[in-house]
Amino acid sequence: MVAITINQSYLDRVGRLIGEIYAAQMTEKEVYEHVGVSKTTWMNVKSGIAGQNTINRVLNDSEMYVAGVLNERRKQVN
Repeated sequence: MVAITINQSYLDRVGRLIGEIYAAQMTEKEVYEHVGVSKTTWMNVKSGIAGQNTINRVLNDSEMYVAGVLNERRKQVN
């Protein structure tokens, strides 16, 4: 059996994104559909088995989208 080692900073980034998705009262499905990737690709990115370019693109786009939604929701609350 081969062990897969995933960088801690990568895990932190994914965990932070998932937390922000829930803080914005969204679902992961809303995010990956907005970014334009399949559920399989999304799961591969989350688990760290997607290619590095795909990981960077999906995480960057997702982080920007969720941050925008979160900012708008916070503005509405204030």
